[in-house]
Amino acid sequence: MSSSHAKQNFGELLEAAAHEPVAIERHKKVKAIVCSPEAFQGRANRDGQLAERRAARAAQALVDKDRLIKHQRLAIDLILMPQPQREALIARARAEVERWRRERLCSEDYIARWDALLGLPVEALASAMACESLEWGTALRQNSPWLLVTS
Repeated sequence: MSSSHAKQNFGELLEAAAHEPVAIERHKKVKAIVCSPEAFQGRANRDGQLAERRAARAAQALVDKDRLIKHQRLAIDLILMPQPQREALIARARAEVERWRRERLCSEDYIARWDALLGLPVEALASAMACESLEWGTALRQNSPWLLVTS
């Protein structure tokens, strides 16, 4: 609707805006959009929901980064700690994975992947745990058998 038509026929503009948003043009360029309060509120709600989803994704990214850092620190500790202490820590992690299996606490996919990782030589295990691009890395860090890391 042209701006002059909208000005001269304001009631018609309001009637049209009650059904759908109306673009007001001046010199063939949209200068305003008039809509009902319900349509405006619906847009505001959608924008708010989008912002909430973005915030939730950002918060989850921070949690995931924190888990990665904890696993990276543990990987360094595994390499540096004395062998008996390292073997005891890995044995506890294996026992935790076995408990998952026995009590059906998580998917067999996680159990199989952690079994495979815990079977690696310590340097390879540490490298895999510290790697950001580890296949299933984020999911594995969410379901970690390293009790001291997840607490």
